[in-house]
Amino acid sequence: MNKPHNSKILGLTTLAFAGTGLLGTAQAATTVEINGQQLRTSVPPIQMNNRTLVPMRDIFQALGATVKWHQANQDITAKRGNTNIWLQIGNRVAMVNGQRQTLGQAPMMYRGNTMVPLRFVSEALGANVKWHNAVQLVSIDTNGTYNGGSGQQVAGVRSITVPAGAVVPVTLDEDLSSATANRGDVFTATVKSETTGDSEFPQGTKLQGVVSDVVRIDNDRAGALDLTFNSIVLPDGARYNVRGSLTAMDNDNVSHPSSGRIMAKPTTGKKDNTKTILYGAGAGFLIGKVLLKQNSVLSAALGALGGYLYGKRNDNDTKFADVNVKRGTELGVRLDSQVVYADNYGYANQRTPYLSLR
Repeated sequence: MNKPHNSKILGLTTLAFAGTGLLGTAQAATTVEINGQQLRTSVPPIQMNNRTLVPMRDIFQALGATVKWHQANQDITAKRGNTNIWLQIGNRVAMVNGQRQTLGQAPMMYRGNTMVPLRFVSEALGANVKWHNAVQLVSIDTNGTYNGGSGQQVAGVRSITVPAGAVVPVTLDEDLSSATANRGDVFTATVKSETTGDSEFPQGTKLQGVVSDVVRIDNDRAGALDLTFNSIVLPDGARYNVRGSLTAMDNDNVSHPSSGRIMAKPTTGKKDNTKTILYGAGAGFLIGKVLLKQNSVLSAALGALGGYLYGKRNDNDTKFADVNVKRGTELGVRLDSQVVYADNYGYANQRTPYLSLR
């Protein structure tokens, strides 16, 4: 990297990185306050690409986090409570609790100090950040309820929150069959979207799933598949960990608003673990539920003649068959955990009109 050279212009220090095309201004007048008390820093905060950067140790320690610098990879790890943050010099990708975030300005070296984006660090640790342009003041509030301290807010980029219990229609990208699938097989499905904004995620988003259990057809039961979903991949390649499970899309299992958000209906039964599975019927499949007792497996739960299986039934239920789900088949995925992802597409503006009609 070319070394920066400094020049004084109207009281501002201009940092020009030759050959990089990166220009920014470092304003010594910028003040940072945390809960009304001025943050003392080893070097003054700087402004780069309209982002405020501060020395990493000063801000992390002031917010009650432990921080480590790794010289070999020039990366930073910080931890407070259940929140873990990873940053790297020159890298606009950061990680918060294993979830990828995109920064408006990458961390950088300045006067021998490792400088990190103030807003990102503060919001990732659950604080509220406000910029007061008239007095060049950044105020940080750690005492409020902003974001519940979840460490999920994205700095410099709007974020979109999809609540637990939301149901996402998807279409399979490949065939699945209980005759050939094996436990642990990975597959993908594409989020179904007919009009921009009508889905929880942008068009082209993929959900990655895994075959968590499979039962082969035999003399007294049909084949069955248990599917779970563990990650979401946005069109730009950003990946977010999720916990998702299969759900039927009928009125017994989900609420169908005229527009907006599809939500799973609450399940009953605290002691028994109700699972939605695919089981063989005719030349295709049906969606049903099975009760998995403690420490039981799918094959045992199904029992002879599928005795524990219930749900919508028809004459095909008596005909034992393998599960055969073709590519392009629509399924429902219930999100069992909240998902917060960076809105690098301006998708919130397209999504909001649908949600406002709920």
